[in-house]
Amino acid sequence: MKQPIIVPDQIMPKPMPWRNCECMKQPVDLAAKKGTLTWLTEIGETFEKGTVICEGEADKKTVEITAPCSGKLVEKVIDDECVFQAGDILGYIEN
Repeated sequence: MKQPIIVPDQIMPKPMPWRNCECMKQPVDLAAKKGTLTWLTEIGETFEKGTVICEGEADKKTVEITAPCSGKLVEKVIDDECVFQAGDILGYIEN
């Protein structure tokens, strides 16, 4: 069964030790901001639920998008370096 990878409305930024400010303790509002996608997983690659499968750059912060379930990446809907926002389907996992 194919499961979509959907961008959440809000997501915490990736921790960066050299950038320890209050802004890094607030979630990035992807309903109001758009991001640029970078895939960390290739089609056909398998992973466990919660694995970081792609990252986004939004509001000058990096956000990590994790697998909603265990399985194999079977389709990328949004390509590397393309823009995404909350509610977008990034790709599909076969589980």
